[in-house]
Amino acid sequence: MWQKTDRSQKYGVAVYNFSSRLPHRLTLNIGDTVQIAEELDGWFYGCKTKNKNECGIFPKSYIHVREAVVAKFGSLERVTSTESPIAQEISTVLREWHTIWKQFYLDQNEELENIQVMMLELMDWRKKIMSRKLTNEEVKDLQQRVSSRIDFGNAMLGLDLVVRDEQGNILNPDNTSVVELYKQHETASDRIRLEQNTVTGVRDTSITGPQTFNLFVQLRNFVCRIGEDADILMSLYDAKFSKFISENYIVNWGKDGVPKDIEMLNNFRVVFTDLGSRDRTRERVYLVFQIIRIGVMDPKDVEDKKQTRRLRRPFGVAAIDITEYLNGLKNDAEEDKQIFIPFQSCGEKEFMDSLIKKVVVAKEINHKGQGLWVSLKVLQGDVKQVKEDYPHLVGPNTCVSRKLGFPDVIMPGDVRNDIYVTIKGGEFTRGPAKTADKNVEVTMVVCNNKGEVLKDVISYGCGGDMMSEYKSLIYYHEDKPKWQETVKVAISTEEEFKGLHLKFTFKHRSTSETKDRSERPFAMAFIKLMNKNSTTLSDTDHNLLVYKDHNSPDLKSSKKMKITEKKEDRDKFSPYLDLPSTREIFNEQNIQPTGKVTLFSGPFTLSAKDSFVISSFVCSTKLTHNVVLLGLLQWQDIMTDTTKLRDHLEKLMKVDGEEIVKFLQDLLDSLFSILMQNTISDVYDNLVFDALVHIISLISDRKYHQFRPVLDAYVESSFSFAMAYQKLMIILRDYVDKAMETNQKILKSAMKSLEYLFKFIVQSRNHFARLNDGRGKQSFELQLKQLIKSISNMMLYTSDNTLVAQGSALKYMCATIPDILKVFDAVELSHLMVEFINNVPKERLTKQKLKCIDDLVHSKLFVLPECRLILLPMMLQHTRVLMEQKEEIEDCIEVLSNILNLTFSRDMDKYEEDISLITKMSLRTVIQACINLDKTSKEAIKCVCVLLSMLRQMKELHFSQYMDMEEFAFLIDLRDFLMEILMLFLDLVSNNVFPPDWMEMIMLENSIILRALQIFAKVIHDRFTQEFERELWGFFFKCSISFLTQKSLQLEHFTSSKRSKIVCRYRDMRREAGFEIRQMWFHLGVNKIQFIPDMVGAVLEMTLIPEIELRKATIPIFFDMMVCEFMQIEPSTRKIKGNFNQVEHELIMCLDALVEGGQGDGEYKDLICDILYKLCSNHSTLKEQGLRFVNTIKELLQHLLEYRKIIQSEVKELRMSCIVNLLNFYHDIGRQEMYIRYLYKLCDLHMKCDNYTEAANTLKLHVGLLKWTDDGLDPMLQSGWYPAARTHRELKEYLYYDIISYFDKGKMWEKGIELTKELVHLYEEELYDYERLSVILKRQAELFACIIRELRPDPEYFRVGYYGRGFPSFLQNKVFIYRGKEYERLTDFNSRMQTLFPNAELLKSLSPPSSEVKESDKQYLQINAVTPVLELQDRFLNKCVNEKILKYYSVNEVQKFTFSRRIDESGADISQMWLERTYLTTLYSFPGILCWFPVNHTDMRKVSPLENAIETLETTNKRINSLIEQHIADDHLSTNNLGMLLNGVVDASVNGGISNYKVFYSEGYGESEIQLHLVHKLKDITKNQVMLLKEALLIHRRKVSEELRPFHDHMEQRFKEMVKLIHKEYRLNVSQVPDSFATLKRIKSQSCVPISRVSEVLNNPNNPQNLSDSSAAPSPGLKTSHSTRAPSVYIKPDKSAPTTPIRPNTISRMNPFKRTSVASLANTSDHSSEGGGSNRNSLEAPIELSEQLTPRRPLRSDEQRRLSRPNSFQLMPPIMNSTSNSSLVSNTSSTAENSDFELGDEMPTPPLPEKTAYSDYSNVEITPSPSHHRANSGNRKSKVSFLRIFHRGSTASLNEIDGHKTDKKTLGSPDSMT
Repeated sequence: MWQKTDRSQKYGVAVYNFSSRLPHRLTLNIGDTVQIAEELDGWFYGCKTKNKNECGIFPKSYIHVREAVVAKFGSLERVTSTESPIAQEISTVLREWHTIWKQFYLDQNEELENIQVMMLELMDWRKKIMSRKLTNEEVKDLQQRVSSRIDFGNAMLGLDLVVRDEQGNILNPDNTSVVELYKQHETASDRIRLEQNTVTGVRDTSITGPQTFNLFVQLRNFVCRIGEDADILMSLYDAKFSKFISENYIVNWGKDGVPKDIEMLNNFRVVFTDLGSRDRTRERVYLVFQIIRIGVMDPKDVEDKKQTRRLRRPFGVAAIDITEYLNGLKNDAEEDKQIFIPFQSCGEKEFMDSLIKKVVVAKEINHKGQGLWVSLKVLQGDVKQVKEDYPHLVGPNTCVSRKLGFPDVIMPGDVRNDIYVTIKGGEFTRGPAKTADKNVEVTMVVCNNKGEVLKDVISYGCGGDMMSEYKSLIYYHEDKPKWQETVKVAISTEEEFKGLHLKFTFKHRSTSETKDRSERPFAMAFIKLMNKNSTTLSDTDHNLLVYKDHNSPDLKSSKKMKITEKKEDRDKFSPYLDLPSTREIFNEQNIQPTGKVTLFSGPFTLSAKDSFVISSFVCSTKLTHNVVLLGLLQWQDIMTDTTKLRDHLEKLMKVDGEEIVKFLQDLLDSLFSILMQNTISDVYDNLVFDALVHIISLISDRKYHQFRPVLDAYVESSFSFAMAYQKLMIILRDYVDKAMETNQKILKSAMKSLEYLFKFIVQSRNHFARLNDGRGKQSFELQLKQLIKSISNMMLYTSDNTLVAQGSALKYMCATIPDILKVFDAVELSHLMVEFINNVPKERLTKQKLKCIDDLVHSKLFVLPECRLILLPMMLQHTRVLMEQKEEIEDCIEVLSNILNLTFSRDMDKYEEDISLITKMSLRTVIQACINLDKTSKEAIKCVCVLLSMLRQMKELHFSQYMDMEEFAFLIDLRDFLMEILMLFLDLVSNNVFPPDWMEMIMLENSIILRALQIFAKVIHDRFTQEFERELWGFFFKCSISFLTQKSLQLEHFTSSKRSKIVCRYRDMRREAGFEIRQMWFHLGVNKIQFIPDMVGAVLEMTLIPEIELRKATIPIFFDMMVCEFMQIEPSTRKIKGNFNQVEHELIMCLDALVEGGQGDGEYKDLICDILYKLCSNHSTLKEQGLRFVNTIKELLQHLLEYRKIIQSEVKELRMSCIVNLLNFYHDIGRQEMYIRYLYKLCDLHMKCDNYTEAANTLKLHVGLLKWTDDGLDPMLQSGWYPAARTHRELKEYLYYDIISYFDKGKMWEKGIELTKELVHLYEEELYDYERLSVILKRQAELFACIIRELRPDPEYFRVGYYGRGFPSFLQNKVFIYRGKEYERLTDFNSRMQTLFPNAELLKSLSPPSSEVKESDKQYLQINAVTPVLELQDRFLNKCVNEKILKYYSVNEVQKFTFSRRIDESGADISQMWLERTYLTTLYSFPGILCWFPVNHTDMRKVSPLENAIETLETTNKRINSLIEQHIADDHLSTNNLGMLLNGVVDASVNGGISNYKVFYSEGYGESEIQLHLVHKLKDITKNQVMLLKEALLIHRRKVSEELRPFHDHMEQRFKEMVKLIHKEYRLNVSQVPDSFATLKRIKSQSCVPISRVSEVLNNPNNPQNLSDSSAAPSPGLKTSHSTRAPSVYIKPDKSAPTTPIRPNTISRMNPFKRTSVASLANTSDHSSEGGGSNRNSLEAPIELSEQLTPRRPLRSDEQRRLSRPNSFQLMPPIMNSTSNSSLVSNTSSTAENSDFELGDEMPTPPLPEKTAYSDYSNVEITPSPSHHRANSGNRKSKVSFLRIFHRGSTASLNEIDGHKTDKKTLGSPDSMT
């Protein structure tokens, strides 16, 4: 039995893939996490955590069970892993991103690679976190990076923003105030935006404060062959200014390629410290490695033992750009990641400085595998913090390389006394005896005034030992060397600094060790470290004078210039100290040595031509360059000199701040010492106070803000003046009391320094109290209170003179509170602060006052409940007044938000009294501000947060108290308040002020609004039911439903993890809101009718939410509405209304809009119908109407859901079908406005598909609803296409003109003519608008002309059967007739249908499909061509009609279609072949509003072999007759087609010809009268074919060229043989064919006046002779030319119509086969009949095509053309639209089942060949009754020509079409054969 799992087995991870086809199994992939509910033996039952709808069982062995935390939320259970939160978050994010990544891969999204890189990074970081090998600080740092990367990725993918605390943990909204949550969202958004800008190359260079950091570097390896020992100098380098910014780190590398100290291998670590925000903004920073070779001069001589050793020579440089690591653009710098830095060796004459500059700008270095491997990592904090946070990286032995300069902050105790000296370069003259430049080596030592060298004060870099002397690099034979080497001189502060100097000696180093030993320094230079005024050496370049030794061989003998000096001192100490050391001093002393007199002292003589340059930089907290600072630091020396003291104190104000902050602690000690020891005058106290204020205000400036911790540390640790507070308070109060008289600049600085002045006062008082056991406490408190009151009183001034000081007091006063509270009562201080702020005059310093209030909110006073009750009323009063005056709104909102943030607590009782006060004083004001503010502004968003925070922190008691206030004593006031807040809620849920990715913020907002709505619902019900307020109730419903339907609450659109998270924390708020709405609706009682039908749409939108319980709860509201309207008492009749038409109408209208918009589903359709059906069934009165309405809704939803599903498809045909279904539905239920809406949708679709005919027919449906009157249009009849139309007639006219235009484009001119006739009648008979009449008559004339002149291809029709359940429901197992596009054949149509339904399978047989096929889930198509059946109109009966006119009706205005198929496919004997002919009737006629209509009736009959033979021969006869007519009409027509057709008939050697039907000609065939009748007809048709062949051969003989004469003779010979064969074998005497079978002369039904004459009359209307001439006969002498006319067909009337007698001579000339194809109509021409044997002629002018006709279908291959071309044009029976010709002398046959005869590409597409027709059998019943047959047997022969009316022309053969392909110039040419 299944048992529930315990807590230890609630969570697991799949370690194998699991898949099974057995039921109830849960498919798992590796990595899927599962929540386990139950277990049994070896199985678990549970669900996936990412989609809890996927449940099932799975093997235990496939799951790795992990520890988990189980949290219960009511009935819901949430199981989470016990992994660290950040690891869990990474796992969740990776799952979510993985789904998106796969979609990106499919879509080939450009962000694919970026998201992949980020996913790999997260996986790598998760491994590190799970390894548990990181320190706490590293975990914290990694967590920050993970959070940053997740947030950036979520933003890039459009996912929700995740808010976090400072540690990177996800914030819990339950424990966070609204204001704080908003701030965190804003911070996260800014951080992500900054990161995005960083990625795109936009850097934020702003410095926000001290950001001390360090760079940790570990040298892993150095790969380079040196051969000697080397020093590797590692330092930071600013490439922009070409200078080093840090000390060197020295690594001693051995000649064997390993460290000299092998234990240091892989342990060379250094921390470059003191880096700050300024270093982040440097443009290019490099980590530079200088390799110094220590050995012989030339490495080639390394084996020579005579060479001088231990020479320091340049070897090479390596550098890496670390700018992006420092400014955070690169985060991949890890201590375990190694980076390769290529090495560049130094050239023979190349300086190290030049090589560094070259390397840092080089793009690539040809390193040949040589270089260094290092690891980098940026560490935040100062050195002390770094050592604590990263003990595994920075240990006690890790070297620290300090920056060349001070850090951003100099903390007390950080004592430095360093001087950095850079040996830059020199220039040394070559001695007279020298032939080469020297190899100069510089040696630097530090000496005192006695010339003694100081020991161990020089450092070349950390990692190396301190040294007494430093030796420079040596450049071989270089007299102008450039060293650019920096060393540090570190002198103890206890050392006597006076007299210290740097001494430089210059020595030539010989390559030979022997010579080198004898070399002595040839010159020296020096510089003193302290100037005469006791200041330190300035930070600049120093051009030192070079002095040569007497013993130097370069020194020539010369006279010496004597300097005044004490000889005994010079001899006793260094003899050179009295000499000028620099060129600057030399110039100041104005010494002008001549060539004969030389400056000297002792053994040293000035060398005028030599020079030596160094630079120095003092980095000391004890030494200064400034005289004023030096004087104050040595205050004891000037204490008695009042003038000097005053001068120094006054000049301190002008000293550079950089110098002051360096000596901050010592300077403050000096000032307080002077203050306490001054007994001379109060003036000096004020001067000291001014100096003190100046220093404090300097620290308060943003530039030196980072030194505040230094000042704080000084106050707390170093300040020790116990009596200072008395003087400070006295001086400060004196300044404030005399504010109008005091220097405002000093007063402003004093106010700016209030915080630290009070710190000094309080700290001094504490020292005093400790020393004196608290004595003088009351006196001090009184003094302090008086001081604060003095400052408060200063705020009363209204003079502009004190404005700045008052502003500073407001800004800095609150900063004094923490210190004052140490020695003063908090409550009393609160009253003083209230007085201080209230003393500020109105409309003065408003902004500063609000800022002071805000600071007060953040002070310690506000934390105390007793103080808060004093402060809050003042704060809320000021903010309310300003907000009502719409002043400083932003600042007021900021104050309120901070108040609410600080009063937030999950324990709502803690701040109950405060919230009550806040609500009473500010709630209404905040609501009105939210309404008035622009919702897109930042102020509005903050204001909304303030409101939400208030509502969240208000208990029901607060709501009740608020609405019971005197302000709402009248219900109208309470109503206004509720309307205001409901209006605001509606605006907030409709247009959310928060960005859509702020999910947590939006959900918290919704939960607060929902709670408020629930409270307001109770208030509305309790107070506004008796005195009913419809507007208020309506607003509540509108707001609540808008809340429920807002996008952010539609959980089904979210991912499963997001949905689960929301439900667990907030539940499904839609359900709660829906239940509240339902409850309020039923509370309405008798007032419900006031909301019907207005609320139908809103309730419908609510019920469409896909939440099953919500739907079940709210759908019954519809029934309640129906009952309310049904039972409503009509005021006029006092009877029950008895219907719910309003509800029905509104529901249908809204359903259409909402379902089309994407709402609703099949489940909703079933649910609403089931619920309403049950409710209606149980209601006796409403049952009948209700059930009918439910059926209507069900049908409507079915159509709408189909339409919505199909409308997303690209298949426009399916969309049209759905629209037509909806059209029919709305037409049936009488919804005209919806009917017209979808009508125009359908028309628009047709226009997009160029279906102009169908578009016109669609618009005609709208026309049918209009009248020819000037009645105004109802709104439901109006059209958005014609906004100007206001009446029925206007709109109908607009529509008619567009419809006519569409019919013209669709070549349906006949339809257009019908509409023009109506307009003609309107303009002529009704409106008498002759101007428009003339225009429409011209238009009508154009349409008539188009019928005769324009080429109009006949459309093909196709039958399509949709079988299987895979099709949409409106297509399933139904048959449709399609009207093909222009020039579209069966193969083209097949391709189109298979493109529309790519998954459909094409059935190969026309047999009815089996039930298995019909019920299959697949799609099957059955397609074949069909032939339309003509049903001629009565108006054409007994008329001779132009064939072009008649041709239109053969393929248009048709509703019946036919096709045939063979019944038995076994035999090849055509004489035994029976056909099954199917007649299909469509629901509507073609063309219509669609290109397809369903078949609503099907009929089938069999066609005997005899009937098939008759059809085949008749088809051939019609083709022959058609060509005869064409050649009679156009004497220039080519004989190609005619010759090929005749040859195919008279010499049909392939298809067997008439021998196939030999049995039908035998004497004994035919038993019944019907068969006898058909046999007789077959013989008559055979005889007629002979006559047609004869006449055709005569035409061919007359027109054939000489080259083709043998071909013609062959055909005549074959014709004669055929005639003999017919006469001999079939006993037919073709010479005795009756006259009725002769070719008939046309009936001239048209005017006998030539068209040219008509045109002449019309073009010359003023000619008086026109009328008489037009009717007069032509003169005998005038040659009359007859215009040609297209063939006409005489239409015999039916039996019911009166017949007109026909003259015998007319009958003898009529041809029953006269039905000319489009081709013949297009090629008629003027000509006279040749030969007396034929009296055929034509009366119409020829039609010339003005443009080339191009086929619309693609060209086919030769093979396809061969396959599609029949073997012969004879005897191809008309089975399923096949084409055939019948010969009389062949003996074989072939039958194609369901074939679509295609023409080859060599034939031009237009005009289309006419299709094979069986219209004679389709339109005339051929099986008369026996009596009828007997009655007509006597005159059968005479009337046989009228028995069949051919409504379809024969299918044109290849030759016929080729005849039209021939160029006009060659028509009739004997050479125009194909």
